[in-house]
Amino acid sequence: MEERGYQVFAPEEDEPDKQSDVFFNDHMIENRDISEAAFKVASNIIQSDEIHTCDALSASGIRGFRFNEFSDHLVLNDVNPNAVESIEKGLEANGIEAEVTNKDANIILTENRNRFHLIDVDPFGPFTTFLDSTARAANHDSFVGLTATDNAVPAGSYKKTCMRRYGSTPLKESFMHETALRIYIHEAFRNFARFDKCFEPKLAFQHRHYCRVIGRVTESKKRTNQQLENTGFLSFCPDCRWRVLEKEKRDECELCGHGVANAGPLWIGKFSDRRFTEKVLEEMPAEWEDGREIVERVDSEAEIITPFYDLHELCSNMGVSSPKRDPVIEKIHEKGYPISRTHFSPTGFRTDAPLDDIKEAITEVRKERAG
Repeated sequence: MEERGYQVFAPEEDEPDKQSDVFFNDHMIENRDISEAAFKVASNIIQSDEIHTCDALSASGIRGFRFNEFSDHLVLNDVNPNAVESIEKGLEANGIEAEVTNKDANIILTENRNRFHLIDVDPFGPFTTFLDSTARAANHDSFVGLTATDNAVPAGSYKKTCMRRYGSTPLKESFMHETALRIYIHEAFRNFARFDKCFEPKLAFQHRHYCRVIGRVTESKKRTNQQLENTGFLSFCPDCRWRVLEKEKRDECELCGHGVANAGPLWIGKFSDRRFTEKVLEEMPAEWEDGREIVERVDSEAEIITPFYDLHELCSNMGVSSPKRDPVIEKIHEKGYPISRTHFSPTGFRTDAPLDDIKEAITEVRKERAG
Protein backbone atom coordinates (compact mmCIF):
# COMPACT_ATOMS: atom_id res chain seq x y z
CA MET A 1 0.00 0.00 0.00
CA GLU A 2 0.99 3.63 -0.42
CA GLU A 3 0.09 6.90 1.29
CA ARG A 4 1.34 10.31 0.15
CA GLY A 5 4.26 8.66 -1.65
CA TYR A 6 5.30 6.38 1.24
CA GLN A 7 5.19 2.58 1.06
CA VAL A 8 3.25 0.90 3.87
CA PHE A 9 3.46 -2.78 4.76
CA ALA A 10 0.21 -3.81 6.45
CA PRO A 11 -2.63 -6.20 5.58
CA GLU A 12 -5.59 -4.66 3.75
CA GLU A 13 -8.68 -4.79 5.97
CA ASP A 14 -12.16 -3.30 5.66
CA GLU A 15 -12.35 -2.50 9.38
CA PRO A 16 -8.97 -2.73 11.15
CA ASP A 17 -9.10 -3.03 14.93
CA LYS A 18 -6.83 -3.74 17.89
CA GLN A 19 -6.74 -7.43 16.91
CA SER A 20 -5.16 -6.66 13.53
CA ASP A 21 -1.70 -8.12 12.93
CA VAL A 22 -0.53 -4.63 11.97
CA PHE A 23 -2.95 -1.76 12.48
CA PHE A 24 -3.41 0.60 9.53
CA ASN A 25 -6.56 2.68 9.08
CA ASP A 26 -6.70 4.46 5.73
CA HIS A 27 -9.69 6.47 7.00
CA MET A 28 -7.32 8.35 9.33
CA ILE A 29 -5.47 9.97 6.44
CA GLU A 30 -6.87 13.43 7.29
CA ASN A 31 -5.49 13.05 10.80
CA ARG A 32 -2.06 12.18 9.42
CA ASP A 33 -2.17 14.96 6.81
CA ILE A 34 -2.96 17.57 9.43
CA SER A 35 -0.44 16.12 11.87
CA GLU A 36 2.37 16.18 9.31
CA ALA A 37 1.70 19.80 8.42
CA ALA A 38 1.30 20.83 12.07
CA PHE A 39 4.51 19.13 13.18
CA LYS A 40 6.38 20.68 10.27
CA VAL A 41 5.24 24.12 11.44
CA ALA A 42 6.14 23.16 15.02
CA SER A 43 9.65 22.10 13.99
CA ASN A 44 10.26 25.66 12.77
CA ILE A 45 8.99 27.15 16.04
CA ILE A 46 10.98 24.97 18.43
CA GLN A 47 14.27 26.54 19.49
CA SER A 48 16.62 23.58 19.02
CA ASP A 49 19.46 22.71 16.67
CA GLU A 50 18.16 19.14 16.40
CA ILE A 51 14.58 17.86 16.41
CA HIS A 52 14.02 14.56 18.24
CA THR A 53 10.72 12.93 17.27
CA CYS A 54 8.90 9.95 18.75
CA ASP A 55 5.95 8.09 17.25
CA ALA A 56 5.18 6.08 20.37
CA LEU A 57 2.47 3.83 18.89
CA SER A 58 3.72 3.45 15.35
CA ALA A 59 1.74 0.40 14.13
CA SER A 60 2.48 0.34 10.37
CA GLY A 61 4.90 3.26 10.78
CA ILE A 62 3.20 5.52 8.24
CA ARG A 63 2.75 8.42 10.65
CA GLY A 64 6.42 8.35 11.63
CA PHE A 65 7.53 8.01 8.01
CA ARG A 66 5.75 11.27 7.27
CA PHE A 67 7.60 13.03 10.11
CA ASN A 68 10.99 12.09 8.68
CA GLU A 69 11.46 15.23 6.56
CA PHE A 70 11.75 17.58 9.53
CA SER A 71 13.20 15.20 12.15
CA ASP A 72 16.92 14.85 12.90
CA HIS A 73 16.42 11.85 15.19
CA LEU A 74 13.32 9.72 14.59
CA VAL A 75 12.16 7.01 17.00
CA LEU A 76 9.42 4.61 15.88
CA ASN A 77 8.06 2.32 18.58
CA ASP A 78 5.43 -0.37 18.86
CA VAL A 79 4.86 -3.15 21.37
CA ASN A 80 3.67 -5.49 18.59
CA PRO A 81 6.58 -7.42 17.00
CA ASN A 82 4.60 -7.77 13.76
CA ALA A 83 4.34 -4.00 13.60
CA VAL A 84 8.07 -3.62 14.19
CA GLU A 85 8.72 -5.95 11.26
CA SER A 86 6.42 -3.85 9.05
CA ILE A 87 8.10 -0.63 10.21
CA GLU A 88 11.54 -1.97 9.33
CA LYS A 89 10.33 -3.01 5.87
CA GLY A 90 8.84 0.44 5.38
CA LEU A 91 12.00 2.22 6.45
CA GLU A 92 14.04 0.25 3.95
CA ALA A 93 11.54 0.71 1.12
CA ASN A 94 11.26 4.45 1.74
CA GLY A 95 14.95 5.07 2.37
CA ILE A 96 14.38 6.43 5.88
CA GLU A 97 16.72 6.14 8.84
CA ALA A 98 15.15 5.75 12.27
CA GLU A 99 15.59 4.07 15.63
CA VAL A 100 13.04 1.25 15.92
CA THR A 101 12.05 -0.08 19.34
CA ASN A 102 9.74 -2.88 20.43
CA LYS A 103 8.50 -1.67 23.81
CA ASP A 104 5.39 -0.55 25.63
CA ALA A 105 4.84 3.11 24.71
CA ASN A 106 4.95 4.18 28.35
CA ILE A 107 8.33 2.54 28.79
CA ILE A 108 9.99 4.11 25.73
CA LEU A 109 8.67 7.53 26.71
CA THR A 110 9.64 7.23 30.38
CA GLU A 111 13.14 6.06 29.44
CA ASN A 112 13.66 9.26 27.43
CA ARG A 113 12.87 12.02 29.91
CA ASN A 114 12.81 15.52 28.42
CA ARG A 115 14.27 14.24 25.15
CA PHE A 116 11.60 14.63 22.49
CA HIS A 117 10.58 17.84 20.71
CA LEU A 118 7.76 16.17 18.77
CA ILE A 119 5.70 13.35 20.29
CA ASP A 120 2.78 11.62 18.62
CA VAL A 121 0.39 9.44 20.61
CA ASP A 122 -2.24 7.79 18.41
CA PRO A 123 -3.78 4.91 20.38
CA PHE A 124 -6.80 2.69 19.87
CA GLY A 125 -9.10 4.28 22.45
CA PRO A 126 -8.27 7.07 24.94
CA PHE A 127 -4.85 8.69 25.27
CA THR A 128 -5.09 8.97 29.06
CA THR A 129 -2.96 5.86 29.65
CA PHE A 130 0.01 7.58 28.02
CA LEU A 131 -0.23 11.12 29.36
CA ASP A 132 2.14 10.89 32.31
CA SER A 133 4.92 9.23 30.31
CA THR A 134 4.38 11.72 27.46
CA ALA A 135 4.75 14.59 29.93
CA ARG A 136 8.00 13.07 31.16
CA ALA A 137 9.40 12.63 27.66
CA ALA A 138 8.41 16.07 26.34
CA ASN A 139 11.24 18.57 26.07
CA HIS A 140 10.80 21.95 27.78
CA ASP A 141 10.10 23.35 24.27
CA SER A 142 8.08 20.79 22.36
CA PHE A 143 4.82 19.87 20.64
CA VAL A 144 2.61 16.87 21.40
CA GLY A 145 -0.14 15.33 19.26
CA LEU A 146 -2.84 13.25 20.99
CA THR A 147 -5.63 11.24 19.37
CA ALA A 148 -8.63 9.85 21.24
CA THR A 149 -11.20 7.47 19.75
CA ASP A 150 -13.46 7.12 22.80
CA ASN A 151 -15.56 10.15 21.86
CA ALA A 152 -18.80 8.63 23.12
CA VAL A 153 -17.46 8.86 26.68
CA PRO A 154 -16.79 12.64 27.04
CA ALA A 155 -19.65 13.35 24.61
CA GLY A 156 -22.07 12.12 27.27
CA SER A 157 -23.08 8.57 26.35
CA TYR A 158 -21.20 7.10 29.32
CA LYS A 159 -21.35 9.65 32.10
CA LYS A 160 -19.82 7.54 34.87
CA THR A 161 -16.97 6.40 32.64
CA CYS A 162 -16.24 10.02 31.76
CA MET A 163 -16.21 11.02 35.42
CA ARG A 164 -13.89 8.12 36.22
CA ARG A 165 -11.58 8.50 33.23
CA TYR A 166 -11.44 12.30 32.90
CA GLY A 167 -12.73 13.61 36.22
CA SER A 168 -15.34 15.61 34.30
CA THR A 169 -19.11 15.59 33.93
CA PRO A 170 -20.14 15.44 30.25
CA LEU A 171 -23.28 16.88 28.65
CA LYS A 172 -25.10 15.09 25.84
CA GLU A 173 -26.49 17.96 23.79
CA SER A 174 -26.11 19.19 20.20
CA PHE A 175 -22.62 20.55 20.97
CA MET A 176 -21.52 17.37 22.75
CA HIS A 177 -18.50 16.82 20.50
CA GLU A 178 -17.17 20.27 21.36
CA THR A 179 -17.70 19.45 25.03
CA ALA A 180 -15.73 16.24 24.48
CA LEU A 181 -12.87 18.12 22.82
CA ARG A 182 -12.73 20.59 25.69
CA ILE A 183 -12.66 17.74 28.22
CA TYR A 184 -9.76 16.16 26.33
CA ILE A 185 -7.79 19.42 26.31
CA HIS A 186 -8.43 19.94 30.02
CA GLU A 187 -7.19 16.43 30.77
CA ALA A 188 -3.98 17.00 28.78
CA PHE A 189 -3.38 20.36 30.44
CA ARG A 190 -4.02 18.91 33.92
CA ASN A 191 -1.58 16.03 33.44
CA PHE A 192 1.25 18.17 32.06
CA ALA A 193 0.71 20.68 34.86
CA ARG A 194 1.61 18.00 37.40
CA PHE A 195 5.09 18.03 35.88
CA ASP A 196 5.28 21.85 35.93
CA LYS A 197 4.87 21.84 32.16
CA CYS A 198 2.27 23.93 30.37
CA PHE A 199 0.21 22.31 27.60
CA GLU A 200 -1.48 24.87 25.34
CA PRO A 201 -3.72 23.72 22.46
CA LYS A 202 -2.62 25.00 19.06
CA LEU A 203 -4.87 22.94 16.77
CA ALA A 204 -7.68 20.73 18.01
CA PHE A 205 -10.60 19.23 16.14
CA GLN A 206 -13.21 16.48 16.08
CA HIS A 207 -13.70 14.33 12.98
CA ARG A 208 -15.64 11.12 12.44
CA HIS A 209 -15.01 8.85 15.45
CA TYR A 210 -12.06 10.69 16.99
CA CYS A 211 -10.68 13.91 18.42
CA ARG A 212 -7.18 15.22 17.78
CA VAL A 213 -5.38 17.68 20.05
CA ILE A 214 -2.02 19.18 19.09
CA GLY A 215 -0.46 21.43 21.71
CA ARG A 216 2.74 23.20 22.60
CA VAL A 217 4.57 22.22 25.77
CA THR A 218 6.72 24.65 27.73
CA GLU A 219 8.34 24.12 31.11
CA SER A 220 7.05 27.06 33.09
CA LYS A 221 5.21 27.13 36.42
CA LYS A 222 4.22 30.75 35.80
CA ARG A 223 2.75 30.01 32.38
CA THR A 224 0.92 26.98 33.74
CA ASN A 225 -0.59 29.07 36.54
CA GLN A 226 -1.73 31.67 34.01
CA GLN A 227 -3.41 29.01 31.86
CA LEU A 228 -5.41 27.81 34.86
CA GLU A 229 -7.74 30.67 33.93
CA ASN A 230 -8.77 28.56 30.92
CA THR A 231 -10.20 25.76 33.06
CA GLY A 232 -13.78 25.94 34.21
CA PHE A 233 -17.30 24.82 33.35
CA LEU A 234 -19.97 24.96 30.67
CA SER A 235 -23.42 26.02 31.83
CA PHE A 236 -26.36 25.28 29.52
CA CYS A 237 -30.06 26.03 29.67
CA PRO A 238 -32.15 23.17 28.24
CA ASP A 239 -35.19 25.45 28.12
CA CYS A 240 -34.02 28.35 25.91
CA ARG A 241 -30.66 26.88 24.70
CA TRP A 242 -28.47 29.60 26.26
CA ARG A 243 -24.92 28.53 27.06
CA VAL A 244 -21.72 30.00 28.53
CA LEU A 245 -18.15 28.97 29.40
CA GLU A 246 -16.95 30.39 32.73
CA LYS A 247 -14.68 29.68 35.68
CA GLU A 248 -17.61 28.82 37.94
CA LYS A 249 -20.84 26.90 37.42
CA ARG A 250 -24.13 28.75 37.01
CA ASP A 251 -27.26 27.65 38.84
CA GLU A 252 -29.78 29.34 36.58
CA CYS A 253 -30.07 30.80 33.10
CA GLU A 254 -29.38 34.53 32.87
CA LEU A 255 -32.01 34.87 30.11
CA CYS A 256 -35.04 32.88 31.28
CA GLY A 257 -34.21 31.97 34.89
CA HIS A 258 -34.56 28.25 34.21
CA GLY A 259 -32.23 25.81 35.97
CA VAL A 260 -29.13 24.92 33.98
CA ALA A 261 -27.07 21.80 33.33
CA ASN A 262 -23.31 21.89 33.81
CA ALA A 263 -20.39 20.12 32.15
CA GLY A 264 -16.82 20.09 33.36
CA PRO A 265 -14.34 20.87 34.53
CA LEU A 266 -13.14 21.43 30.98
CA TRP A 267 -11.12 23.85 28.83
CA ILE A 268 -12.95 27.18 28.48
CA GLY A 269 -10.35 28.99 26.36
CA LYS A 270 -9.62 28.82 22.64
CA PHE A 271 -9.13 25.27 21.39
CA SER A 272 -6.94 26.44 18.49
CA ASP A 273 -4.49 29.26 17.81
CA ARG A 274 -5.17 31.09 14.56
CA ARG A 275 -1.53 32.14 14.21
CA PHE A 276 -0.67 28.44 14.17
CA THR A 277 -3.53 27.16 11.99
CA GLU A 278 -2.76 29.74 9.29
CA LYS A 279 0.80 28.41 9.07
CA VAL A 280 -0.49 24.83 8.97
CA LEU A 281 -2.66 25.69 5.97
CA GLU A 282 0.40 27.06 4.19
CA GLU A 283 2.04 23.64 4.57
CA MET A 284 -0.94 21.63 3.28
CA PRO A 285 -0.99 20.93 -0.49
CA ALA A 286 -4.24 21.72 -2.29
CA GLU A 287 -4.80 18.04 -3.04
CA TRP A 288 -5.10 17.26 0.68
CA GLU A 289 -8.67 18.50 0.33
CA ASP A 290 -10.41 16.88 3.32
CA GLY A 291 -7.68 17.78 5.80
CA ARG A 292 -7.47 21.33 4.47
CA GLU A 293 -11.22 21.77 4.84
CA ILE A 294 -11.06 20.74 8.50
CA VAL A 295 -8.22 23.15 9.27
CA GLU A 296 -9.89 25.97 7.31
CA ARG A 297 -13.06 25.57 9.39
CA VAL A 298 -11.08 25.38 12.63
CA ASP A 299 -9.11 28.47 11.59
CA SER A 300 -12.29 30.44 10.88
CA GLU A 301 -13.85 29.67 14.27
CA ALA A 302 -10.68 29.79 16.37
CA GLU A 303 -11.28 33.24 17.89
CA ILE A 304 -14.86 32.66 19.03
CA ILE A 305 -15.16 31.04 22.44
CA THR A 306 -18.91 30.44 22.93
CA PRO A 307 -19.92 26.82 22.16
CA PHE A 308 -21.48 26.53 18.72
CA TYR A 309 -25.21 26.59 17.98
CA ASP A 310 -27.08 24.12 15.79
CA LEU A 311 -29.53 26.01 13.58
CA HIS A 312 -32.06 23.18 13.39
CA GLU A 313 -32.05 22.75 17.15
CA LEU A 314 -32.57 26.47 17.75
CA CYS A 315 -35.45 26.58 15.29
CA SER A 316 -37.04 23.55 16.93
CA ASN A 317 -36.75 25.34 20.27
CA MET A 318 -38.41 28.40 18.73
CA GLY A 319 -41.17 26.23 17.23
CA VAL A 320 -40.43 27.27 13.65
CA SER A 321 -39.07 25.62 10.52
CA SER A 322 -35.40 26.16 9.80
CA PRO A 323 -34.24 28.59 7.11
CA LYS A 324 -30.96 28.04 5.29
CA ARG A 325 -27.89 28.62 7.38
CA ASP A 326 -25.95 31.08 5.21
CA PRO A 327 -28.62 33.85 5.28
CA VAL A 328 -28.76 33.51 9.07
CA ILE A 329 -24.99 33.81 9.30
CA GLU A 330 -25.10 36.88 7.05
CA LYS A 331 -27.86 38.46 9.14
CA ILE A 332 -25.97 37.96 12.41
CA HIS A 333 -22.85 39.38 10.76
CA GLU A 334 -24.86 42.45 9.67
CA LYS A 335 -25.76 42.99 13.31
CA GLY A 336 -22.05 43.45 14.01
CA TYR A 337 -21.20 40.14 15.66
CA PRO A 338 -18.33 37.79 14.77
CA ILE A 339 -19.69 34.55 13.31
CA SER A 340 -18.41 31.55 11.40
CA ARG A 341 -19.34 28.05 10.41
CA THR A 342 -18.04 25.28 12.63
CA HIS A 343 -16.23 22.08 11.78
CA PHE A 344 -18.29 20.23 14.40
CA SER A 345 -21.59 20.26 12.49
CA PRO A 346 -22.87 20.87 8.94
CA THR A 347 -25.82 22.79 10.40
CA GLY A 348 -23.88 24.63 13.10
CA PHE A 349 -22.41 28.10 13.47
CA ARG A 350 -20.28 29.82 16.05
CA THR A 351 -20.86 33.35 17.36
CA ASP A 352 -20.53 35.50 20.47
CA ALA A 353 -23.84 37.21 19.71
CA PRO A 354 -26.42 37.18 22.54
CA LEU A 355 -28.96 34.39 22.10
CA ASP A 356 -31.86 36.85 21.81
CA ASP A 357 -30.15 38.52 18.84
CA ILE A 358 -29.49 35.13 17.23
CA LYS A 359 -33.14 34.17 17.49
CA GLU A 360 -34.15 37.61 16.21
CA ALA A 361 -31.91 37.10 13.17
CA ILE A 362 -33.55 33.75 12.47
CA THR A 363 -37.01 35.36 12.68
CA GLU A 364 -35.96 38.19 10.34
CA VAL A 365 -34.56 35.77 7.75
CA ARG A 366 -37.73 33.68 7.83
CA LYS A 367 -39.89 36.80 7.32
CA GLU A 368 -37.73 37.97 4.40
CA ARG A 369 -37.94 34.56 2.74
CA ALA A 370 -41.70 34.39 3.32
CA GLY A 371 -42.22 37.88 1.87
